[in-house]
Amino acid sequence: MNRNAKIICKYLGISLFITILLGGCTKYNEKQIEHNDYSQDESPISIKESKEETVKIGVLLPMSGAQSKAGQEVKAAMNMFVDIINESTDDIDIPLAQSQGLPNLGGRKIELVYGDLKSADTALSEAERLITSEGAVGICGLFSSANTKTAAVSTEKYGVPLMSEGTSPTLTQKGYEYFFRVFPDDTMYVEDSFLYLVELNETKQADIKTVALVSEDTEFGKNIANVEKECAEKYGFSIVENITYSSNATNLISESLKLKKADPDVVMMSSYISDVILYIKTFKQLNYSPKMIMGQRGGFMTSELFTALGSDAEGLCSTSAWSLDLQIPLVAKLGNLYKENYSDGVDMIADVLKCSTDLYVLCLAINQAGSTDADAIKEAMLNLIYPEDKLFIAGTGFNFNEVGQNVGTSALICQIKDGKYQTVYPDSIKAYDGLFPLPSWEEK
Repeated sequence: MNRNAKIICKYLGISLFITILLGGCTKYNEKQIEHNDYSQDESPISIKESKEETVKIGVLLPMSGAQSKAGQEVKAAMNMFVDIINESTDDIDIPLAQSQGLPNLGGRKIELVYGDLKSADTALSEAERLITSEGAVGICGLFSSANTKTAAVSTEKYGVPLMSEGTSPTLTQKGYEYFFRVFPDDTMYVEDSFLYLVELNETKQADIKTVALVSEDTEFGKNIANVEKECAEKYGFSIVENITYSSNATNLISESLKLKKADPDVVMMSSYISDVILYIKTFKQLNYSPKMIMGQRGGFMTSELFTALGSDAEGLCSTSAWSLDLQIPLVAKLGNLYKENYSDGVDMIADVLKCSTDLYVLCLAINQAGSTDADAIKEAMLNLIYPEDKLFIAGTGFNFNEVGQNVGTSALICQIKDGKYQTVYPDSIKAYDGLFPLPSWEEK
């Protein structure tokens, strides 16, 4: 054997010895991890996931345009929940608040990465960017139903969980694998609108018989109008006017005059904030005082409503899923924390709480999964464990069905009184008896 051959054999022998040695160590370490019984706070850290790495979650918010203020408020509430999870927060007694990071991922902390939600088109491209460039393992934000559908193109393509409060019932009918909604859909909200009218007739002899529908012309308004028609027929109310208007309208006098002429007992509106403001100002200009104005969230659930309308917002009703007056101890604690430390003194409203709760629930699922793998997160979401005495929402908890809808949620009705949303329905949790009919403009 020549000298070169001897050298080659020597190094091959050394390489083989090192391979066997490392293989044995690897098997030993794997067995140690496999057989150790780790508690929730003592999970092993993955070789690929060092403790210093963060878990990135993509957040899509309107950072410019008409809804930018709402986007800022949602961002503030999400930052609150991130701080609760990442830092020990003894006075907020909810899961993950005392652990400093995600305990089942070795204490890894949450990092939010943002995208500007300007339109349905940007929802798709920004969701893709957050996933492929930023490494987001889940997406949440302030979504309309239309934006949710386009964002879902990216999240389904890459297999990433999408948390959204887009309320269209069709979102759980499209076969999405990774879509989840914590709060009610339009069917649940609208049904409660009409059940509230039924209750008023039964308990206050309100004699409500007729309804007018007012809907902006995007998917948000169209979906709700369809459900409202079904519920009106189901509960025996007559629709005396059905108005669809442009979401970009700058003059709503014609539509308002139609409503005044029809004189319905209740005006049900599906409108965004600029439309709500314009309608109410036009009603006042025309001296038209509906007996009840029932909003289907949207612009009726924004803090801008109070800033723009002041006392003219008094008495407006809206469907909702959360209110600061809920008699649940954690509601007041979260509300105070948000107002005092995150929002410059602005009260937390339902839509802000809903979007930030999406983030929190996603973090719960990631931690329960002990992984950032999408299928593991999905499995954890479908089997989420959450103590009922730690709830801060109405309903029974976070119980997702196979199409991603939380069946533990419930809707409620709020009415504005003294510049705050007050729960008036259902009777079991109401904080205010409600006002019907509304006073005239002269009486306000």
